[in-house]
Amino acid sequence: MKVRFSILMPVYNRERYVRQAVESVLSQTFTDFEVFAIDDGSTDGSAEILKSFGNRIKLIQQRNQGPEVARNAGAALAQGEYLAFLDSDDFLFPSALATYDRIIRTFDSPPLILGSDVFYREGRVIPAEAILPNPVEVVQYRDYISKTIPLTTPNSKIVIKKSVFDEVGGLRNSTPLTFHNDDLYILLKTGTYGPCIVVQKPYTVAYRMHEGNSIKNVRLIAEGVLLLARSERLGEYPGGRQRRWDRYAVLGGRASTWALRYCWRGGQKKLALWLLFKTAPMVFAALWNKSLRRFHKPIAPVVLPE
Repeated sequence: MKVRFSILMPVYNRERYVRQAVESVLSQTFTDFEVFAIDDGSTDGSAEILKSFGNRIKLIQQRNQGPEVARNAGAALAQGEYLAFLDSDDFLFPSALATYDRIIRTFDSPPLILGSDVFYREGRVIPAEAILPNPVEVVQYRDYISKTIPLTTPNSKIVIKKSVFDEVGGLRNSTPLTFHNDDLYILLKTGTYGPCIVVQKPYTVAYRMHEGNSIKNVRLIAEGVLLLARSERLGEYPGGRQRRWDRYAVLGGRASTWALRYCWRGGQKKLALWLLFKTAPMVFAALWNKSLRRFHKPIAPVVLPE
């Protein structure tokens, strides 16, 4: 039986957070969904917590193969019109799926929606403005790689039409050591499908910052960026030569941000310089596009009618 959303949530050793993640889905105000929790070979109590939800979720168990393989396993069984990614240490705000559904109805089933996230550090209170009701405010782009604003893109913000996910071949068959930047990979694979709708209000996702975040491994993230750049050089992303500059700018934005904000500031200056050198044409494209933005009027947000 078809549903509007299939939530895909890989789980690996997240017993501290996974219950809140699942409950945030089950408490949604919009209820036409199914939840796939893919236990990726957890060695803590995560699997037992997932089993405690019974038939309210669909549990898949596999050996540890990484989150891309896990999401692909869930997507293969999903009945949803849309796939909504959710990391097991994040959670959705109650109106997240209702917000996405309004966007789908308003924009005639767009292939890609990016939610709005609030970052908060574990142990601190979520800012009050994150949970206040707001009208739905979005920005519409031709497609993802034509965006004109910098965007954070954790997986928990990504909502993608299942037919599009299937058409591009899903995610990679990566490993627990090579999955990094999986968010940008799927966005580049679907980068020419449009329109791309970016939510600005209300917040739909809470991104939890804690010591176990995968972004803590600066070197693996840097290596992941280089893998994405290699895929670009091999012609694995859509758009051909006509959209190469747009893809370069997206990749260069990720490379320069990671090199300067995380590698350099974190004391790994050789790693920062290595990453910038290996992606130099892409970094140039990103900087050029950024310099041109001051001459272009930004796209005005659209407030959806109630």
